[in-house]
This record gives sequence, C-alpha cells and structure tokens, in this order.
Amino acid sequence: MKDRSPWLSVFVLLFVSLCVSTSGSDASAAQTLRLATLDWEPYVGQTLKDKGFNTAIVTEAFRRAGYQVKIDFLPWDKAIEEAKKGAYDAVYPEYYSKERAQDFEYSYFFSNSLLVFYKKAQANITYKNLRDLATYRIGVVKGYINTDEFDNATYLKKVECESDEDNLRKLLKGEVDLIVIDKLVAQYLIDTKIPEAKGKLAPLEPPLTIHNLFVIFPKSKNPASKKLATEFNKAFESMDKDGTVKAIMRATGLVK
Repeated sequence: MKDRSPWLSVFVLLFVSLCVSTSGSDASAAQTLRLATLDWEPYVGQTLKDKGFNTAIVTEAFRRAGYQVKIDFLPWDKAIEEAKKGAYDAVYPEYYSKERAQDFEYSYFFSNSLLVFYKKAQANITYKNLRDLATYRIGVVKGYINTDEFDNATYLKKVECESDEDNLRKLLKGEVDLIVIDKLVAQYLIDTKIPEAKGKLAPLEPPLTIHNLFVIFPKSKNPASKKLATEFNKAFESMDKDGTVKAIMRATGLVK
C-alpha cells in the first residue's frame, strides 16, 4: 500500500468527487417541479406577496412533499395547453370539469371561488335561469371553465377576451352587458387597477356557483402525475390539520 502512486489517489478522489457532484445535481433537478399558473389576483399574482395565497399554499404543500417549484405565469389557455404537451408538471388553480379530468389528475381542493356575473350597477338585468340572459353579450375569459351548463349553452352570446381585467374594462365601456368573474377577483381588480369602476359595476344575484380550486397534473405526458397528486394531497392534509392553511389565509386579511 505504501508504494501506491500518489497520482492514483488523486484520480480516485477526483472521480468520486465528480460522481457525487453529478448525482447531487441530478437529484436536485429531479426534485424541482415546473408549475404553470396565471395572474389571478388576489389568489395568484406575480407582484403579490408570496405570489398570492394560493401559491403560498401550493408551494408549501410541495415543499413538505419534498419538492422545489419553479412557477411560470401564462395566459390560462396557454398554461393548460403547454401542460398537456408535457411542458409543465402541474397547473393551478383550476376548477373541476369532467372534460378536463380526462386529461389531468386532480388534487384535493385547496381553496374555493365564488363565481358571479358582473353588470353595470344601473343596468336593469335580472335572471332566474341562464335562458333569461340569452339577449345579452356576456364576456368570458378564453380557456376558463365556468359551469357545465353555462359553457355548453350555445344560445348565449359569449365574447372571449384574454383576462378578467380586460373583461371588466369592456363591461365599463359597454362593449359587453355582463361578464363572468370570480367575485373576489372583481373586487380586487376594481380596488387596485380600475378605480374608475368603483360604484359603477356590481355583481348580479344569484351567483353562478361556488367552485373548489385544485392543482391539476397532466396524465398522458407525465406517468408520475398520479404519484405527485397523492403526495400533494398528503402534504396538504398535514397543512390543514396543523393550522398552516388558516395562517396563510389570515395573513392575506381575507379571513379573520
């Protein structure tokens, strides 16, 4: 052993070091998930604290499950299509639909959304069922799920746009008569980005529905999707039990 060449020892040390470094790099990469979402304040937003309370919940759940996350903000229809192609491991926050469940694994719901129509405050519009709204132009965001009944109602005049903010501005200008929007999102956008709409726009009763919000995982392009959904669910349950979810909600000021 005393006669072993020192160069052999150096070579062995370099080889081991390289293997450890490479395997560590691969392990780190394997633990990073690519998520797609959208600007949907106050739930999710690039400029919000923790990128919104939905992001805070989702990020913490994945952290507890052993993953880091990289989040990209996209138009919603593009986020869904890119995830279907395998560009993303998951998308959030999404409503449930049977059609989308064919392409995606759904997590447990981790939040919810009150979906309403908005109108001009002075507009004399009332309804008991969707057919009562057949004469009105209704703004919708491209790629959004609303309700099965609404989305399949071919008798309604739907006008697509790219975002909820665009929809509110179209409503304010009279380019549409109604829009479909989450009530909290509408209030936030009016308060922060469209102050000229205060007092001029109002929700229409009754609301369309209360939606649960989910993380969705593409089935066809990622064989690990079911496993990821299960791991997310387990981590989220632990957050719910230990009060972390309530703490995140309280920090937003939305829950007391």
